[in-house]
Amino acid sequence: MALQEELLHAAFRDVHAARLHGFALLVALGDRHAAGQAASRALAAGLLRAHDLRHPERAAAWLRAEVVRDLRRRRPGPSDAAGREGVLATLGATPAACRALGTLSLLERAALVAEAVERLDPIDVETVVGKPPAAAHRILRSAREAYLRACLTMGDGASARTSEHPHPDGMVEPVRAGGELAERVRRITRGVLAPHAPVR
Repeated sequence: MALQEELLHAAFRDVHAARLHGFALLVALGDRHAAGQAASRALAAGLLRAHDLRHPERAAAWLRAEVVRDLRRRRPGPSDAAGREGVLATLGATPAACRALGTLSLLERAALVAEAVERLDPIDVETVVGKPPAAAHRILRSAREAYLRACLTMGDGASARTSEHPHPDGMVEPVRAGGELAERVRRITRGVLAPHAPVR
């Protein structure tokens, strides 16, 4: 029985640890210490519930929700923009993508990364941000629009080439969940943040 438990925990760590740490780094904007602690605590809590968290995507969402709760409780540490960008560069994030992520709230970053980078289902994004469907949808829509607007404003070439032009009044066209622009935001975000395979 102890061996089975050990194997279950080892498999759980293998499936979730690395990607969870990457998610935490993105949401924490490259704060290695905060991300490491939040991911470690979430994984430890997940191991205690490993029997209940057998569905990979539901487990991924639960773990990310734990990370988000942990990061929301923290006071922001001293900012080292260059150092944090260097950390995020190891995940494939460009400097412009880091700055665009920095314009989002923590919940918006969590929603955007969960949906656009890791391709979690809407029900899982709701779990990650700890909100009911309508509220989670509003957070995600706001995150897409703010991220795209920031990418366009900062002139990230990769982003600008694959995104819609802003309206003449400077506002970005609203990004609907199933619309073409929403898909472009997903492509932009995946392209500049995480070239690795999504959690599936």
